[in-house]
Amino acid sequence: MTGINTLLVDQGPGETRVAVLAGDTVIEVYHHRKDQPVAGAFYNGRISKPLPDGSAVFVEIGLDRPALMPCEAKPLPEGKVVLVEITQPPRRDKGAKVRLVKKVWSDDSTSPSRLGVVKPADHAISKCIALYANVLDCVIIAAPNHDNAIEKMLGPNLRIDRWNGQDNLFEYFGVEEAIELALSPSVAFPGGGKLIIETTAALTTVDIDAGPLSAADANKAAMIALAYEIRLRNISGPIIVDLIPSKNRGSAVMQLKRHVADDPVPTRVVGLTPEGRIELNRRRLRLSLADQLLDPPEPGVLSLEAIAYRLLRRCVRLGLVQKATRLTLYAHWEVIGLLQDRLRTALDESNSVLKLSINLVPVKDKPRSWSNIEL
Repeated sequence: MTGINTLLVDQGPGETRVAVLAGDTVIEVYHHRKDQPVAGAFYNGRISKPLPDGSAVFVEIGLDRPALMPCEAKPLPEGKVVLVEITQPPRRDKGAKVRLVKKVWSDDSTSPSRLGVVKPADHAISKCIALYANVLDCVIIAAPNHDNAIEKMLGPNLRIDRWNGQDNLFEYFGVEEAIELALSPSVAFPGGGKLIIETTAALTTVDIDAGPLSAADANKAAMIALAYEIRLRNISGPIIVDLIPSKNRGSAVMQLKRHVADDPVPTRVVGLTPEGRIELNRRRLRLSLADQLLDPPEPGVLSLEAIAYRLLRRCVRLGLVQKATRLTLYAHWEVIGLLQDRLRTALDESNSVLKLSINLVPVKDKPRSWSNIEL
C-alpha cells in the first residue's frame, strides 16, 4: 500500500472532518466537533462519591455524566475542586475517564469554582499535522475561507489546495463510501472471506468467515484486513479475535503485531488465549466512527446529531454553489428541534456563511434520515 500522502479537510458548520489518505485508500477519519469532550482537554471538576472499593472516584466536570478518576492513594474529600485532564472521552452511557493534573494552569481568567472546560484539546487538524507533516504531499481543503484558521494550523511548509469542485470533497475521494462501509458489522477481504465485527460496552469481538479460503489462508488475510479496519473504524479498548482453527495460529499473532506496528495509537497484541483467540488492546483516545455517527439503540442508524451536521453541510454547499438568496430545509421534526436547540451555534454559523437565515420546516410523517432542500 502507498504511504500516507494526502490530508482532506472538510470544514462544515459546527464540525470539521479530516481524512488521512494513502494514495486512494482512506486510512483514518476524524470528526472534530466544537465543545465535544475529547482526550487531552482540561476541565475544572468537583470531587463526588468514591467507588465502594475506593479505587476510583467520580468527578463532576459539567457534562451529562460524571467522569471517573483513579485514586492514587486515599480518595480526595468530596466537594474539593480539582483540575483534571480527560484520558478517555465519554461514550454512549459511560462518562469520561480523567486524571488529576498536579500542575495548575496559570491563566488568571480561569475560575477554580466553575466546572467545565479550561483548555480544549488540540484540534484534529493539529493532531494529524503532528503525526503526518513529514510525509504529506498536499492538503486539500473544502471550506469557506473566513479567517484562514485552518491554514494557521497547517503551517507554512505544506502544499495547500482549495477544493473548488461542485462535488462533495469526501464523495469524490471515496471517503463517504469508506465511512459507510466502516459502519457495517461485516467487511469482505480478498479471497472471498469476511470479518464480522461487533462492539459491546465492554469489548469488541471479531469473527472470521473463511469463505472459499483454507483456514490458514483466511487467518492470514484476515490479519491484514483487521489491522486496517481497526484503524479506520478507530476501534479501541479490548478486542478479541476468534481465529479459524488451524495448525499454526501463533503465526497469526505475529502477523497482526506486524500489521498494527504503524498505527499511531498504542496497540498491544497480548497473544493467544487458552481457547486459541487473539487478544489485543488499543488505547481509547477518541470515539470510534460508530460511537460518533450511529444511534446506539438502533444499530446501523445514523444519530440525530450526525444527520443534522450532514444537512447543514449540504445546505451550505448547495447555497454557496447556487448563490442562493433564500433556502428552506425540510427535515424530520427531531432533527429540526436539535438544530434549533443544542446545535443552534452550528445553525447560526451556517446562516453566517450563507449570509441568509435558513428556513427550517419540521416534518413528522417521514423517516429521520429524510430531508429536502429548496432554494
